Order: sequence, then C-alpha cells, then structure tokens
Amino acid sequence: MSHDVNGLASATPPPGGADVSTFEGIYAEYFEFTWRVLKNLVGRSGGVEDAAQELWTVVHRRLGDFEQRSSVRTWLFGIAINVARNQRRAESKHEALELLPEVVPSAGSDPEAARATNETWRSLERFLAALEEPDRAIFVSSVIEDLSAKETAEAVGVGVMLVYQRVRTLRRLAKAWLELHERGNLE
Repeated sequence: MSHDVNGLASATPPPGGADVSTFEGIYAEYFEFTWRVLKNLVGRSGGVEDAAQELWTVVHRRLGDFEQRSSVRTWLFGIAINVARNQRRAESKHEALELLPEVVPSAGSDPEAARATNETWRSLERFLAALEEPDRAIFVSSVIEDLSAKETAEAVGVGVMLVYQRVRTLRRLAKAWLELHERGNLE
C-alpha cells in the first residue's frame, strides 16, 4: 500500500504479511494507517510527526497490556485519538491551526485534477478542524479510514447507534461544506 499524500483514499486492510504479535510487526503493518489517522485528527503536517512518535511510544510501552478485546486497528485508533487530543491541546496554546502543504503532482498527472483534489482536501481539512473532537474522530474513523461502525464505536467510546447517526449527519454536513467551497462561499 502506498502512502497517499492527500489522505483521501480509504484504507485497505493490512495485507497480513507481518507478525502483528510483535511491536515490529504492528509497526510494519499499521504505520501508514496511523499516519493517515493522525494527519486527519491532528490537522497539521508538522504536528503529525510528533504525534506519530508519541503514538508509537505508547504502543511500545502498552503492547504487553493489549488484551485483544478489539482489533489492532481499533486499538491503534483509540491511542491515536488520545494522542491527537493531547497534541491539539498543547498546540492550541501556542499557534493557530495550519493547513497541510500542497501536494506536488507526480510526473504525468493532470495538474488541473491535482489542483482540484488539493483544494477539496484543504476544504475538508477546514471542515475537520471545525468539528468537535468526538465528531472529528467519528468522521475520520468511519468515512476516511472506513472502519466499521462497531470498530469506530469501540475506538471513540460511544454506542454503535450513535456512530450511525453521527456519520449520516456528518456526511451531510461535509457535503454541504464542500458544495459551499465549490461555489466560493468559504475561504
């Protein structure tokens, strides 16, 4: 799986090649997943590196405590929520939220399509930044990372029915947000 700089591609299940009972195996299988999740939860490219380091420090420290009552992805997503929350708290005291840098299109790609995708992503980042923490986590987990409602509920600590309700509402809000952006009504 290649790392999508835009973070818009939905996550595919890990290929299962690494031994996920070891830290090294979990890191090899799930690093890209945790990077995307943190990028979407933290909302700052610079903060993602610090958040990723913190997440993997927590995973290393707590791996022996993991009881496998949930999937590894759900467990990692829960850790990512806590790390991102702490990161945002610390950063909010020092500076305003910055958008991720623009994506450099690869050779042979359509520059207009790359620009449109980049603009859509920046608008989606602003949408995510405007959401309260539980809604942001639900949106990233369910819509962007394509975790199931059950996995999202476990990771976020809410009921499955609430996840279904919030996802429907958040999808409508995101669609309206993006439509306003396309018409030039949002900065």
